[in-house]
Amino acid sequence: MKFNEEQRNLLCALDHASRKAAVRDLLHVLPHVDDEDMKEICAETVRRLEQMSDEEFLALDLTIPEEGEDE
Repeated sequence: MKFNEEQRNLLCALDHASRKAAVRDLLHVLPHVDDEDMKEICAETVRRLEQMSDEEFLALDLTIPEEGEDE
């Protein structure tokens, strides 16, 4: 499952040691998000995380490229 840039950046800012930790963090912050677009990004990210396996999550590259690097 592929995440877009906004979703990847969001995951990088949270506890991404495991899929469950990322879901837990997203569900914890979601009620505090005021921006409707950001709420939708969070909700869609949770949906995607819930649809994937732990093995698929561990295979994700959640490193943020250095400025000037190509992805």
